[in-house]
This record gives sequence, C-alpha cells and structure tokens, in this order.
Amino acid sequence: MGSLYTRTGDSGETWCFALGEGRKPVRVPKDHPLIEFLGTLDEANSLIGLARSFLSGEGLEGSIDNDLKWMQRLLFNIGFTFSSTEPRVGEEDLKKLESMADSYYGEPLRRFVLPAGSSKVAAIHAARAAVRRAERRLVTAMRSGVSVDPLILRIVNRASDALFAMAVALARAEGSLEEV
Repeated sequence: MGSLYTRTGDSGETWCFALGEGRKPVRVPKDHPLIEFLGTLDEANSLIGLARSFLSGEGLEGSIDNDLKWMQRLLFNIGFTFSSTEPRVGEEDLKKLESMADSYYGEPLRRFVLPAGSSKVAAIHAARAAVRRAERRLVTAMRSGVSVDPLILRIVNRASDALFAMAVALARAEGSLEEV
C-alpha cells in the first residue's frame, strides 16, 4: 500500500496542469494565484460539507441538502476544469444556480442581514463567504495572466448568491432572520 504523502510539496511548490504548455504539468509556488483559488475553492467545498452535516434531510432542509450536494460537485468540477482539456461546467450550471437563488430567496430583504442564526444558517453563511473569497482569488489569478473562461467567474459568483438565498430561506423558516 502506498503512502498518503509524496514529499514533492515539501519545497513549497506543487504540480499544476493548467499553467503548463499543452496541459503538461509544471511546478509552481503553492501561493501562485491559481493555486490560491483552487485551495479556497476546496475550503469552500469543505464548508458546504460542514453545512450539510447540520441539515436534517427533510422538507426545506432536504431540498437545501440536495442542492448543496450538487453545488459541491459543481465546485469540484470547476477545480477539475483547470487540470482537464475539456470544460467540466457549462451554461446549464449557471442557469441552475440562478434558479436555485430565485427559488430560495423569495421576498426581497429590506435591510442587510447579519450572518447568524442557527448553526445550520451560520454554516451556510460561512460557506458563502468562502465562495466569495474564491471568487476574489479567481479574479486575482485572471489579473495575473491565467486564462480563465469568463463563465467560471460567473458560476462562482452565482454559487455565492445561491448560498445566500439558502441561508435566508432557512433562517426565515426557523424564524431566526436577523436584520440590521
């Protein structure tokens, strides 16, 4: 049985397919803007998993859990797109996120919402904040010269919108929506 660790990252570098010529991997610093984006995307995906662990799987929570599971796969596919020769996301993913956001949001808020409430709601807000940070890291990578399909940026942006809408819907259902 092989070992989990390879020691190839001990020097502060990692392999990256997306930055190599013809998708051949190259060594890049672990703080390269694209690696920062992919790491933040992984963190967001983990926080979505944490949020899912608080949900009961019934009613509204069951719907949110199913959509969060789909979103986890979507974020994974975004990351995989950078090591593949073919895109793993498309316009249909963007449309699904917009549909999710619209269906959960309901009546527009009149004021800002504090990201609080039950552990379920707070965990979704934490995941949303991590997705927003991933979006900022993606913009940094793009500004540094990394070639990115603009659709990916739009999808990441809508993912955070959908998470916000889910948090609002769940908070409203619990009667715990706090406004400032």
